[in-house]
Amino acid sequence: MFQIGDIISYLEMCSAEGVNLQRGMNFRLGKNYSVILMSVRPNAPYADRIEENGRVLIYEGHDIPPPKKWPCS
Repeated sequence: MFQIGDIISYLEMCSAEGVNLQRGMNFRLGKNYSVILMSVRPNAPYADRIEENGRVLIYEGHDIPPPKKWPCS
């Protein structure tokens, strides 16, 4: 079984859940829970975080394309 803080591979996660996990949020995997792929480590590419003793999840839109950079006129 995995422990908090473990770093595991994508294949290990999929095997443990019995499905191919999509990036981001995986709702109701046929069970009574969802899986959210995110990182709260200091070097994470998104500012995801957990607040209020685990009751609130702040999750940035990982699937939203970055804003277009328009060339200067």
